[in-house]
This record gives sequence, C-alpha cells and structure tokens, in this order.
Amino acid sequence: MAILLTASLLGAGVIIGRWSVDRNPPLILQPATPQTVSAMPLATRPVGDSSAATGEVFYICGARTKKGTPCQRRVRGLERCWQHRGKPAMLPPEKLLVRD
Repeated sequence: MAILLTASLLGAGVIIGRWSVDRNPPLILQPATPQTVSAMPLATRPVGDSSAATGEVFYICGARTKKGTPCQRRVRGLERCWQHRGKPAMLPPEKLLVRD
C-alpha cells in the first residue's frame, strides 16, 4: 500500500513538473559570417629574426638540467636563464652562441 502511494505521488510530481516547464525553442547555433579580407597591405616589418635587425647577440643558457642535457633557453649575454641563475654552464662560451 505504501509503495503504491509513493509511486503515485512520484508519478504525479513528474507529470506536474513536466507540464509546468516553460518550453523555449531549441537553441540553434549558426557559423559566423566569413570576414572579407581587406585590400590593405599588412604592416611592413623586417623578415626574419628580430635580433638580426637590432644587432643583439643571443646565447643559450647551457646549464645542466635534471635530464643531464644543456638548457636550451635563450639568454642575453653569457648569463643563465631565470631557472638556472648561479649555476655554471656545461659547454664552453663559443658553443653557447645562437647562430640563426
């Protein structure tokens, strides 16, 4: 008897809940309209590495990593990267120079 009463109350609640829901139309997503390409030229900038234009010389950090290989982060001058400050380089300075 209690199971029948529980089932009927549950069924009545589901039916009332389904009827009281506001039925909005489904959301339809459409792709954005394609943008037209402007006839204006792109900003002129030097082709290639920006270091060549400024004359800066870059080196690699060269400190020993956990893996045992030299760190490959680029640095200015014969310094170490932020992670390896104070550690010595594994390679001689001439091998730390980045040649692009």
